Amino acid sequence: MKELVLDTNIFIRYLIEDIPFQYKESRKIFEAIENGTLKGLVSILVVNETIWILENYYEIKRSVYIPKLLQIFALKNLKIIEIAKEVLSLILKSMEASRLDFTDLYLLHTSKKEKIASFDKDLKSFN
Repeated sequence: MKELVLDTNIFIRYLIEDIPFQYKESRKIFEAIENGTLKGLVSILVVNETIWILENYYEIKRSVYIPKLLQIFALKNLKIIEIAKEVLSLILKSMEASRLDFTDLYLLHTSKKEKIASFDKDLKSFN
């Protein structure tokens, strides 16, 4: 199976549908991943950047975009490079229920027993 590393703009164009030809190309990529002719590889950095753009540039609420991201990341042939997909799902679900951002929740879910050094009051309350 052919592998393809996905950049942030593939997710943004697919979710926003604002540039028709790029939306169609990104849709073809996700369809190929879904039907098993392609394996998609995604960096956690791309996930973080996608979330930042959706929230800060497009001003989309978490309750709108997180279910869509969870649906995409549930695709069998889409792999997260740095962590297990189950951990990513936990992070995204935690985002819906808290004010913490993706990076803070990533640190919380990936640190084992280590404490996290931070000046962020919200993060410190979970630490």
